[in-house]
Amino acid sequence: MMNTMIEEKGVTFKELEQEIFRFVCDLGVALTQEILQQYDKYLHDSRDTSELRDKGTRHTSIKTVYGDVPYDRYVYRTRDEYGENHYVYLLDENLKMNRVGLVSENCVELMVSSITEMSYRNCANKVSDMTGLPISHTGVWNIIQTLGEKLENDERELVAANKKQEVKGEKEVPVLFEEADGVWLNLQGKDREKRHFPKAEMKAAIAYDGWKAEGNDRYSLDGKVVTAGFEKASEFQKKREAMIAAEYNLDEVQLRFLNGDGASWIKKTQDKETVFQLDPFHRNQSIRKNLPHAKAIHDVMEMLRENKVAETFAYLEIYRDSLDDDESIKKVEEVISYFRSNRDGLLPYQERGLEIPESPEGLIYRKMGTMENHIWSVIARRMKHNHTSWSIKGGNHLAKILAKKCSGKLYEVTEQLRIPIFEKEKLEEIKGDILQAGQIRKKIGKGYEYPVIGHMTALEGKTSGERGKLLAMAGF
Repeated sequence: MMNTMIEEKGVTFKELEQEIFRFVCDLGVALTQEILQQYDKYLHDSRDTSELRDKGTRHTSIKTVYGDVPYDRYVYRTRDEYGENHYVYLLDENLKMNRVGLVSENCVELMVSSITEMSYRNCANKVSDMTGLPISHTGVWNIIQTLGEKLENDERELVAANKKQEVKGEKEVPVLFEEADGVWLNLQGKDREKRHFPKAEMKAAIAYDGWKAEGNDRYSLDGKVVTAGFEKASEFQKKREAMIAAEYNLDEVQLRFLNGDGASWIKKTQDKETVFQLDPFHRNQSIRKNLPHAKAIHDVMEMLRENKVAETFAYLEIYRDSLDDDESIKKVEEVISYFRSNRDGLLPYQERGLEIPESPEGLIYRKMGTMENHIWSVIARRMKHNHTSWSIKGGNHLAKILAKKCSGKLYEVTEQLRIPIFEKEKLEEIKGDILQAGQIRKKIGKGYEYPVIGHMTALEGKTSGERGKLLAMAGF
């Protein structure tokens, strides 16, 4: 067929590439199908027949990066300690296929990486274009929800363990920096109707132990622990504290600094010794937004830079009394009220007269105030814009994955899938019966008569490592 296409019709390299890609995908499907069924037969023949009774085979499939692989696997009947019947698939249990549905780890990792940057529909299109697996946006959504729910369960278990004081991280630092903020996201469907309000606040918090110099005037946060979710304030704080405790040994932390916009849920920390600092961005935003005259804005910000808190309040009150416009007076009152409720946090943590321990080697301590940028990079960029709306459950699940990415731990989302599948001694028993290349070509059909050009060098000579294992499993 390929010769006909080239000689009579003419093909572009793009068309040639697509044809080869389809063939290789078909080949991968056939190889995987045969390996799975041979491994299932091995498990069938080596099982404890007194515990597992053969009840025939059932048809299923697994989605891989090269396509949907159909196969048959044995089902067995067994009894529990109470004498109740249960039915199990040894193949599925050994390969841990029930973790995220019958989808391969490679596919899941591609979806997880993509969903942090794009919509479910665009993610499905990307996966379909880059692999041999056509998948719908609903299919991607189902997988992300499964993983998000697993992360939520992990958080709840961590909170329970932390309550029993069973959580203690390995990292020991003298100072811990924390920041928190919220972003309002549009709700959809029943959640919107239930709350009688079109939005809900997605809370986000970050903890880190200092700054690393990356280059000329460039720094990155070290040891980031990011928490995000729609939870109520008390529940969110418990999760946040547990996740920090899992990373850091809090018994060794001498000082904790918390930067935030002054919201009550942010200041209600579990560690009552935490030193609160009003976020510089929100503080300055309040000044610029509410003071109607440029000179007043300059004067107030200058006094705060010089750490003159009492003078700032005196100036604002005199300034308010000098105005005759009710709207302007009301706005200045807002600034005074905001500053008054956060008076202890108006000064940067470095200006409090606190004895701050020396930073660990390789780290420095700088001004806090990175949360606005992290809210954008973690939540808003993906979840707030483009007319998106969320259910509480769906938004929560995606937020957990976004938080893992910001922490530099996106791999943990699918880490539970990383387990050995084939043991070496079992492989030796399986490989002899796997289809040879000629048989595979018959199995996937004669519709693609690909041209043989040169040699398959990968099959010639000595092979080792992962390639050797794969070729052995394939029967070469």
